[in-house]
Amino acid sequence: MSLLNLLRGEEPGYFKNISVQWREGTGGLGEYLTEYALEHGDLPGRRAVFRNVLVPRSSGPTSESEVDVLMVHETGVYVMESKNYAGWIFGDAEQRQWTQTLERGHKNRFYNPIIQNRAHVKALAACLGLPEDAFRSYIVFSERCELRKVPASTEAYAICQRQHLLKVLRKDIAGRERRFSDEEFDALAAKVGQLVAASTDEAKAEHVEQAQRVKAGEVCPRCGGELVRRKGKYGEFLGCTNYPRCRFTRNA
Repeated sequence: MSLLNLLRGEEPGYFKNISVQWREGTGGLGEYLTEYALEHGDLPGRRAVFRNVLVPRSSGPTSESEVDVLMVHETGVYVMESKNYAGWIFGDAEQRQWTQTLERGHKNRFYNPIIQNRAHVKALAACLGLPEDAFRSYIVFSERCELRKVPASTEAYAICQRQHLLKVLRKDIAGRERRFSDEEFDALAAKVGQLVAASTDEAKAEHVEQAQRVKAGEVCPRCGGELVRRKGKYGEFLGCTNYPRCRFTRNA
């Protein structure tokens, strides 16, 4: 928790944080804090903020793409992937897996958030009828981690820690022209609101279950096909049942 951000009204109080973490877990707390900062921070221009937006998509490992936090702004649509991690963070732009290193050298792997958010943007662009350059991808890490080796921000995406998010956003927004008129903004915000309203508890539960199967190695992360054991020249491996259309493989 940042005392300065709390005094500015950009972060909720301690007891509210505890309540959200107890109810939604550490990941849910990170999303909530990002949403809170965007809603209460001193950002210029019109904005509408949404959390946990399920966006239908035609291909991929799941039938929906779940966006952690999304901000519709008069200068564009800002897509936030929240990572409420501790430890040291390492990763390259096109590397499939990034690494979280904790105390005593314990390591966890997680899917590259740049690639993850790229899929979110594609799904949103198709669903909302907007070109991909209308979107800005943000990877937001918590203040509890240290970004030891991650890519520098580019025109396609920004990577920052949550305590710096609003500062980065203000500079980003200042360098962009207004993209949506008031009428276009209202229509776009209403369309995203409809996506949120249509996200039933059953749909969210099904999405979480499918995502867990992908993480467990049961489902192909590229197309959503089942992964089965196969024998190759160098031993057993997991291959997608949609081969040869999908050539994804991983070690068994």
